[in-house]
Amino acid sequence: MAKKSETTTPVVARKLALFLVLFYIIYYVLSIILVGAFGVEWTRLGGFPFRTAMSEFNPKAGGGALGAWLAMVITYVLSLLLAYYVVRATKRTWDYMITTSFIHWVICCLVNQQFPVNWIWWVTLIIATILVSVAAEFAIYFLRDLKEIELDH
Repeated sequence: MAKKSETTTPVVARKLALFLVLFYIIYYVLSIILVGAFGVEWTRLGGFPFRTAMSEFNPKAGGGALGAWLAMVITYVLSLLLAYYVVRATKRTWDYMITTSFIHWVICCLVNQQFPVNWIWWVTLIIATILVSVAAEFAIYFLRDLKEIELDH
């Protein structure tokens, strides 16, 4: 269960900042490794975490587009661990995941200077956000919150 001090704005802002920094470190490192593994030139690797075009984010296309998609999916799966160790509150995991996805959408719009129209990017983002939010809530509830309940009768 969340303590009263964990619900204050400074604590939530600090946890969100830590969550976002770790999320993007994981995402950027995975993107460089996976996109590079599929043979993209070294000079083009840096922008792939924020690509949304069908030619640059599509698992069916292979190459760097597959690497970019895999990096996004794996990063969202690994954000389960971030939620468990950083958020630590069952009722707030969906807040952090939706905020992270919204900030990612804003950064993608800024980097690409256009609205993402790739349906694969949108489906991946929405499904990953929902699944990780639900999975993180269950993980925190069953692995952390239930341990705090004492059954001394």
